[in-house]
Amino acid sequence: MTVYYESTVLRSGAEAGEMVEGGVVILYADPIPDALESVSVVHGPAKGPAREIRPGDVFALGEQRLDLVAVGERAHENLRSLGHIVVYLNPDEGTSLLPGAVHARGTLTVPAAGARLSLSGGGS
Repeated sequence: MTVYYESTVLRSGAEAGEMVEGGVVILYADPIPDALESVSVVHGPAKGPAREIRPGDVFALGEQRLDLVAVGERAHENLRSLGHIVVYLNPDEGTSLLPGAVHARGTLTVPAAGARLSLSGGGS
């Protein structure tokens, strides 16, 4: 698999753990709007995205890996322009896909500062 997006976690907001436990990860590149700081995982992009996000891609956060199963129509643009994406973990069948979100399968915990974040998939 080819890595097409790389970033480093800078910090996690005080409420990010509760969000992850509830099945939602909000990622936002620094600088982040004050209103989203407490619920977000803040990161500093280093590479990409070099291509569109696609179902079947792998989202990795540190040693944790998630398989993307659905991608909203605005997810790539939000990631490219703001470093912002919302990951819904293991959504129920029939859960609506929001335009800026992705649905993923797997388990995740709040990452520590310095953790590597990446998106990878086949092709370019």
